Amino acid sequence: MKVITNFKNIEPKNSAVAIGFFDGVHKGHASLLQTLINKANEKGLQSVVITFSKHPREILGANYVPKLLTINSERIAILEKMGVDVCIVLDADKELFELSSKYFMQHYLVEKLNTKYLLVGHDHHFGNDRENGYDYYKQLGESMGIEVEQGSALQVNNLNVSSSMVRKALQDGQVKQAANYLGYCYFINGTVISGQKVGRTIGFPTANVAINDVHKLLPKHGVYAVRAKLSDDDNIYNGMLYIGERPTFVTGSVAKSIEVHLFNFSNDIYHRKISLELLEYVRDEARFDTPDSLARQLQKDRDDLLEWFKEQNF
Repeated sequence: MKVITNFKNIEPKNSAVAIGFFDGVHKGHASLLQTLINKANEKGLQSVVITFSKHPREILGANYVPKLLTINSERIAILEKMGVDVCIVLDADKELFELSSKYFMQHYLVEKLNTKYLLVGHDHHFGNDRENGYDYYKQLGESMGIEVEQGSALQVNNLNVSSSMVRKALQDGQVKQAANYLGYCYFINGTVISGQKVGRTIGFPTANVAINDVHKLLPKHGVYAVRAKLSDDDNIYNGMLYIGERPTFVTGSVAKSIEVHLFNFSNDIYHRKISLELLEYVRDEARFDTPDSLARQLQKDRDDLLEWFKEQNF
């Protein structure tokens, strides 16, 4: 997949286009994009996804801080895996969003991309005239030589899948439900950093993880079953992940801690990249009276999860 950051670097080739932020690239997004790719193949077009380096609401409202299911590099990786030909990641500003949909279609889709096919989501609107929608885009397309089609909503449990549904599930600790909406297990990417090494004093050494982007959504505080993948290592490791504020050792409000204990693993992995797939929510965050009582609970968590992983055939 070719990734570009402006319209100047794109090869002038007839295109099939979809526009959106596609946070999480969940099942609904994937269904839409697969339709785009199929149509592009049928019509001999290149499939082009136009997306943005920042969430549109962040661009339009200075006080809005998004909590993203996928940061830019993660979204791009998923789009590439799907088979999209070109991804245009715009470093957009307010001026772009203040353009009318007619101007955007004529000056960008037609003149820059030679767009012959435009696929819009079932509830997608673009341009400053957001009261307009699919019927208007279809009418404009007919005058510009663009076939415009509208994708259908994808439902899970009789609900239209959306990024906000995935966020809500994760914030409630419902990682299996989130995976059902996403089509894959929610993951956290980061770098292993040096911590206070408290875990190893109670028999549970952990790798402290610094996430790659502060906009990445962290799910509900607590303990999770995870699978871990390290850079330069083809193995998959089972383990348990803790996300929270370490109330047994810290009083007052502190930055969230992300710590993973990998089973049957003792290698030095400082400064390595790590990817964590969240499989199951195990228990809530809790404060323990003593380090020993915490160690006993962690031992129980570990024993329970080792058995759980066996049952799951991981």
